[in-house]
Amino acid sequence: MASRSNEVPVAISGAGPVGMALAIDLALRGIPSVLFEKRSEEERIVARANMTNVRSMEHFRRWGIADALRDNDPVSPMVYRDVAFVTRLTGHEVLRFPRAYEWSERLPIASEVAEWAPNEAIEKTLRDRVKSLPLIDLRFENEVKRFEQNDHGVTVTVTTPDGEQTLLAQYMVVSEGSRSRLRRDGLNVRMEGHPNLARSFLWHIKAPALAELWKATPMASMLLFYNEDRAGDSLVPQSGTDHWAYFCSPVPEDVDGDDWEACRSMLFRAIGEEFEVEPLAGGTFITHSIQAPRFDFGRVLLAGDSAHMVSPMGGFGMNIGIGDAADLGWKLAALLDGWGGPLMLPSYSIERGEAARFILAGCESNQAVGSRELVRDGIEDDGPVGEAIRAQVAEDIAIQKARQFKRMGGQLGYRYSSSPIIYRDGTDQPATSFEDYVPSSYPGNRAPHHWLADGSSLYDHLGNGFTLLVLGDVDHDALTDAAAERNVPLQILTVEDPDLTDLGELYSANATLIRSDHHVAWRGDALPDDLDHLLDVVTGSVSFA
Repeated sequence: MASRSNEVPVAISGAGPVGMALAIDLALRGIPSVLFEKRSEEERIVARANMTNVRSMEHFRRWGIADALRDNDPVSPMVYRDVAFVTRLTGHEVLRFPRAYEWSERLPIASEVAEWAPNEAIEKTLRDRVKSLPLIDLRFENEVKRFEQNDHGVTVTVTTPDGEQTLLAQYMVVSEGSRSRLRRDGLNVRMEGHPNLARSFLWHIKAPALAELWKATPMASMLLFYNEDRAGDSLVPQSGTDHWAYFCSPVPEDVDGDDWEACRSMLFRAIGEEFEVEPLAGGTFITHSIQAPRFDFGRVLLAGDSAHMVSPMGGFGMNIGIGDAADLGWKLAALLDGWGGPLMLPSYSIERGEAARFILAGCESNQAVGSRELVRDGIEDDGPVGEAIRAQVAEDIAIQKARQFKRMGGQLGYRYSSSPIIYRDGTDQPATSFEDYVPSSYPGNRAPHHWLADGSSLYDHLGNGFTLLVLGDVDHDALTDAAAERNVPLQILTVEDPDLTDLGELYSANATLIRSDHHVAWRGDALPDDLDHLLDVVTGSVSFA
């Protein structure tokens, strides 16, 4: 734990997954931070996060916690990491996506696989890592009440168990969640997009006997009820075989999501019989698809749900925020270390705003198609007629819902095509797709992944600054010298066959400049004549025209 100080490079309001991820990223770059969390250390929140997707797990790997998250998963090994569609739990299986959330073998296109583990495990994993890093000062029962900023820093006023205190930070990041008071009152930000997509509810329940009622299908990480109630409900194991999350979106018009008795009646109908169940916490929330018009406001920045809110249909809520932390961490470090230019923070808004719009649109499409749209009358019937109807619905689900549960485009395919700190080469690239991921080394894209012959990931060899991947005859000494003169961290990465041939096919350029967040900053067969201009662009010192 860092010593308590009244001055700090970065103050972070909110120590949920996104705030902790940012603090970890900064600490691994040598940047101290203070994390303010209004909860006590023992208090837990009712969170919807369950999946740390492939892209987030790549960042977790970089932060040294990917394996720790897998170890902390509290869900029983009896639960298959599948998505299952059933009429009722005591009824019929309609369709199953096997291992939709985890893979038994590594993926060629990524350095990690997804991990299906509830928020309890995610927070524990991040919190343990935070406590292991002395540059992070995590303060529970501390709430940021207000702030004032000028050209030199941000004065942060915090309510603590010992009264009100002030702290001076060079930058402050607001990662307080979707109901952020600092975003609303401190920055006066109006969110844009599509609010009020659906009225939803989430209840965490304790029901030890529920595991014994799984008759239609083996226990799965996510169970969706597709019956003639068309209620839009689902069931998700949380820990062991006795803690569950019961979710519904959109909630039927005649149901009050804050009324546990009404929600329990829905649950009993979905299961097919009554059983002992205890509500732990829950209620109604509104599903939005909105984001702030920008994420940078002088020295104060928004991240996570404070910056954007997404439909849960796709499991991207926390994962977009993890991407925010990965993008913002290196940029704040660049500014604090003196080599980042004035476009660093605007580029955070532009890059992450573009990624958020892409993901929000995909999740809106997922939200628009569910049991109300896909269930057919007779789906619960026994005999050949019912079997035929279920087969038709299964075919529709496979077509309409695969993008939500099986496709990688939304996880790996976003890119920073509008960024002012990307040195574009003028070539065309294919349109982005939320469904299918096509690796591309075009500047702004996530660098194509490759497993090297020694079993390591290409990403394992990228540095904390820039890495020049050299695959052809390129004299890089001048760039190395120019970067050193400006204190820009740069390392050179060369490989030998068979990796040289394989990477040459993926990258189609003799040299590629890759950022520490895995995105391509520049590529070419020869370095530009004006190396200062290249460095000006990628460090945010001047925009590329």
